[in-house]
Amino acid sequence: MTVISWRPRLIVAGLLLALTYLWLQSASPELERRNRLQSTLRIIELRDAELMRDILLARAGLLANYDALTKAGHELLRLSQSLQTELQPANADAEKLMGTLAGQLTATVQERLGQIEYLKSDNALLRNSVMSFDEIGKTLRAAAKPGDAVKLGNLWRLMFSFMDSPQPELAVEIQQELDRLAAVAAQSDDYRVLIDHGRLIIDVSPKVDTLLRQIIAQPIVSRVDDLQQALRHYSGSVEQQAEAYRLALYLVAVVLLAYLLYQFVLLRANTLALRKAHANLQQETNERLQAESWLRESEARLRAITDSAHEAIVSVDMQGNIVSWNQGAQMMFGFPAEQILGQPFQQLLAHPEPDFFAETGEAQGANRLNSPMRELKVLRQNNSAFPVELSLSRWTRGAERYLTAIIRDISVRKQLEQVARQQELQLIQANKMTALGTLVSGVAHEINNPNQLILFNSGLLADIWSDALEVLEEHYQATGEFSLGGLPYSEMRNSAAVLIRDVRDGAKRIERIVAELKNYARPPSSEAPVSFAINEVVERALALLKHLIEQKTRHFKTDLAEGLPELRGNPQQVEQVLVNLLINALEALPDQEKSVSVTTKLLNDGRQLGVEVRDEGVGIAAEHIQQLCDPFFTTKQANGGTGLGLAISASLLRAQGGSLSFSSAPGQGTCARVIFQVNPGPAMADNHAM
Repeated sequence: MTVISWRPRLIVAGLLLALTYLWLQSASPELERRNRLQSTLRIIELRDAELMRDILLARAGLLANYDALTKAGHELLRLSQSLQTELQPANADAEKLMGTLAGQLTATVQERLGQIEYLKSDNALLRNSVMSFDEIGKTLRAAAKPGDAVKLGNLWRLMFSFMDSPQPELAVEIQQELDRLAAVAAQSDDYRVLIDHGRLIIDVSPKVDTLLRQIIAQPIVSRVDDLQQALRHYSGSVEQQAEAYRLALYLVAVVLLAYLLYQFVLLRANTLALRKAHANLQQETNERLQAESWLRESEARLRAITDSAHEAIVSVDMQGNIVSWNQGAQMMFGFPAEQILGQPFQQLLAHPEPDFFAETGEAQGANRLNSPMRELKVLRQNNSAFPVELSLSRWTRGAERYLTAIIRDISVRKQLEQVARQQELQLIQANKMTALGTLVSGVAHEINNPNQLILFNSGLLADIWSDALEVLEEHYQATGEFSLGGLPYSEMRNSAAVLIRDVRDGAKRIERIVAELKNYARPPSSEAPVSFAINEVVERALALLKHLIEQKTRHFKTDLAEGLPELRGNPQQVEQVLVNLLINALEALPDQEKSVSVTTKLLNDGRQLGVEVRDEGVGIAAEHIQQLCDPFFTTKQANGGTGLGLAISASLLRAQGGSLSFSSAPGQGTCARVIFQVNPGPAMADNHAM
């Protein structure tokens, strides 16, 4: 008997051990490694794309330095080498193949990095020669005779056409022009340097372009694709092995289930035999089951009440009258139990529904807690409405039927949802402002290119008009008055030069505005702090907002103190702060007759430097002053305010050791004060001593 009683346990234990072993074997051990390798490959693709972007920017002259290019290259090499190191200890053929492909990828990356070093040196040499050619050419053209100026202008035009499209025909023409310049006797050193740089440009530029094409042609992406395909093939073979273990796991589980069913059948047979042996106790058992049924109903009701003791639990009969009222309901609604019991539940609803309980009771099955959550507005004892969440369950007691409502106050949740929606809208607006900054930078760049052409051509037109003026003057003296462009020559003689100068001045103004926009829209720099003059930063901010200032007020004042010490920090971030403060001040003005003023001065015996932006606007309520720098707090939500400008400004100032404070009175305007700490040097100390 002992052997028979222990045999099922041993069989079940053995099957469970087999299930455990097969389950451990079916879990793919290479899953984490595969995910790590795939992640590394995706990062390599991303770093390769960043490297190609920086290479193209460097070739176009849009990369300030080669640090980002070098960093991206080293990161790409490090990733490929780490991938090769991880795949080196290979046993299976698939792993050896991946190790070989990883080595090929590393070799390809190293070859590209070597070509990039050549490209950097050649490109730097080319850019230096182009700048020297440009500067020397301008100097020579300004001092050259009319005939020589025409030749230099032709050489200038050919050279910049060649830089835009390095065609062999242009290189031949440029070489001929350089040879003609070299053949002129008694040329100065500037001419010889110009010729040397010109020949260097037409020699190095095709090499740089060829080297760039070779770098682009490096098959790093195809190497990564081959490695990914090999990784998928290897993972597939490992997964097939795990699939076989899972199949065995399924079969063992089926055997275990069949054995348990067999044991259940035996147990069922023993149970039937036991019931037959105790038939004489059936009547007593039925009576006990009936008593237990009543007990379970009572326990279910008590459990429904105790499980949600902190919520309102209200029971009603099918006529809708309240029959039970817990402490949570009394705290939520304010009605004591002796006052509310027997009253209709409808009086608690802000919008009564006559058939509410009748429809709910008919829709539910007996004794089923399947009522969906409903949101309602209910009334407290003082008739104040608030939102609740209500669920219903139906239960019976003998022939009587009842409904129990569990009610939860969701006022706080509704308020939080409203706040979350507002913050989501504010974040969307902040994202739009970020995108607008990026768009401004791009538009500024696109404007700058044709504007440079206008600057170049206006200078060339001025030289052409100066040379042609002598011929036209002789013709005028010989033949008398004639027309140019429909206007008399005597009028055009004085106004043409003015028109050309106005075109050049306008282009220079566009160039200055574009530079200021690009500087303002440039991302914050992580470089070391630099010295800067606060008055220059103020003037740059005012230049950016010139149009808005002219639109908002006729009375804009500046009082910039002279001899202020220089500050150390990030001038671009300080400019952003001043722009934010000026925009807020201008938008607070009710009309153009109100003024805005900007003042810079020393404070606290020269230990602090202050900038004040004062307006005569609508002012700020006293209770809002302390919240102005809180994220997402704004008094201009109706006008699209995000509540981020002053929060960002305060953060930028704290990072540079400064502070931001406000003083205001409703209807009298606002004053924003930016305070910087000054570390006086020897020169400042001498000035204060005097």
